[in-house]
Amino acid sequence: MKKIKLVFSDLNGTLVRQLTMSDILRVYKDKKAFKEADNIFKKQTKGIITMEEAFEIAGTLTKGLTLRQAIEYTTKHMVYINGFDEFLDFLNIHKIPLVINSTGYSVTFYSIQCQRSNDKIHGFIGNFLEFGFDGHNKKIISENELRVKIKDYFLNKDARPNRYYDEVKATGKIKLGIKNENEKFSLIRLYIKNHFPNIKINEVAHIGDTMGDSEGIRLTAKAGGTGIAFNYNKELKKYLKSKLEKENIKGRIFFINRRSNSPNLTHLISIIK
Repeated sequence: MKKIKLVFSDLNGTLVRQLTMSDILRVYKDKKAFKEADNIFKKQTKGIITMEEAFEIAGTLTKGLTLRQAIEYTTKHMVYINGFDEFLDFLNIHKIPLVINSTGYSVTFYSIQCQRSNDKIHGFIGNFLEFGFDGHNKKIISENELRVKIKDYFLNKDARPNRYYDEVKATGKIKLGIKNENEKFSLIRLYIKNHFPNIKINEVAHIGDTMGDSEGIRLTAKAGGTGIAFNYNKELKKYLKSKLEKENIKGRIFFINRRSNSPNLTHLISIIK
């Protein structure tokens, strides 16, 4: 098998414990908003409603969330899976870029990346929670400005008290970078083409924990790469096992740490190195 030179990973349940898109509502909104969003995303993952329908409803629940709250959620409330930093250090030492491939929000990714550096987390494939001054959709903050302001928040302590972070609020709208879960593999290919044209698909690994990651894992392995079901639930294992039996999978699929309270990302190192 080819050596792994590039890793794509889901975020929610794979690198962090929470479903960040609904958990942030639990922290900064109320239980009602959290339960509504949680129910919506459960319906979406079961295929009852589409990704577009789910985020249209969930997006409205975020309206009024401040940029400061969105940033501080990642520092005060988000819990990383055990071994996260050790896993990042391993990838960094071996010069294997990590790309987060998740239906989570860019504001969450920028905050994580600023805390860990571009050397450790190369980029992001995902969705975009829209922000504007006072939550106004006619005073939208561009993604570039959002990234710059988040970077300034972490690198410049004098910037943190700035009222900007309280005046800029979620508008309640979300732009989908991933329109359905099955797009994850095609977006992996596009990312490779744009950023790593010398890396072949059989030198790539994709990591995920639920059925939302099933096609990313399956198709990466089918193309000759490595699929890793990590902290996986029984539905994902059953699906992937059936595909392994019925399809010509050129690459490898691994099952590491069945869903539990103690998954550890360092358990992936032996597969990747």
